[in-house]
Amino acid sequence: MRVYEIGDYTKGLSLHAVERPEPVPGHGEAVMRVRATGINARDLSIMEGALGKNVMPYTRVPLSDNAGDIIAVGPGVENVKVGDRVTMTHYWEWLDGDWHADMAKKDYASTIDGFLAEQVVVPAAALIKLPDSISYEDASTIQSPGLTAWNAVVEAGAAKASDTVLTLGTGGVSVFGMQWAKMLGARVIITSSSDEKLARMRELGADMTINYRTNPDWPSEVLNLTGGEGADIILNNVGLGELENCLLSAASNGRIMHIGANPVVHNQGPQAPLAMTKIPNIIIKNLTIRGIIVGSRRMFVDCLTAMEVNNIKPIIDRVFDWDDIYECIEYMQSGEKLGKIVIRVQ
Repeated sequence: MRVYEIGDYTKGLSLHAVERPEPVPGHGEAVMRVRATGINARDLSIMEGALGKNVMPYTRVPLSDNAGDIIAVGPGVENVKVGDRVTMTHYWEWLDGDWHADMAKKDYASTIDGFLAEQVVVPAAALIKLPDSISYEDASTIQSPGLTAWNAVVEAGAAKASDTVLTLGTGGVSVFGMQWAKMLGARVIITSSSDEKLARMRELGADMTINYRTNPDWPSEVLNLTGGEGADIILNNVGLGELENCLLSAASNGRIMHIGANPVVHNQGPQAPLAMTKIPNIIIKNLTIRGIIVGSRRMFVDCLTAMEVNNIKPIIDRVFDWDDIYECIEYMQSGEKLGKIVIRVQ
């Protein structure tokens, strides 16, 4: 079978294709024939060596998003069978309940080979059967951005119809965040440096938009758009460099969901958020800053059910074929996309 390996990331992007034997499932395992996968900011960072030298082998297979069908099962597997259409989270041990940092030790595309491969051995307990209404390509957009946004807006954020949700940028997490927020009846504000992308987001359902390039003091614009109140839930998809502005944009009892550990745009260096020490902000407003790390298998099931019931479709910018992976990466690096990029494996 064919796979892509990250190669010698100490010398830059070195992704290359190789042949490997077809995998055989062990006890409690299944073999997924990967039909589609996707690329995220996290994946670019891993392939470019952001985790540091000698952290992972050059043979690591990247990409954590996935959807496919079962072609073999090992002994003891009863929850799935050959022919089932499936998907799974990349932190496969987080089935339900609270997150624990030890779960990060079992992470597809980071500590375990990922899904830029024709076949992958996976633990059957982590698999989720796909509803008939959700295609492989649609399902392959959800594991990282869709589930992260679900956790931020629905689970941890506990959004309600009276809330205003602010999300930064027009990448996969932002678009899904808007979709989940609108599903719950909330108002949505989206920022971008592109008027064209903002117009597209309004077409897709955003209530208000802000161009942060033409409005560099965009927190003041958030306050203007909300009658001086601010946003109740903020999805910080950019990183520490925007935490200050997120704090300044928040309403009383606001929840800042810190998501952007691996931003696509790297000009946001770490900065001490001055608003942390300003009384009118984090203390007087009773703000909460919470790290969001994707979501559990149970959250994923809820997310898929909501998509099916509410007929919500992911916003897919482009679909690339297996042999076009380098063009796919170049497009991802360009920052031109809106929503998700999908790779059709087979």
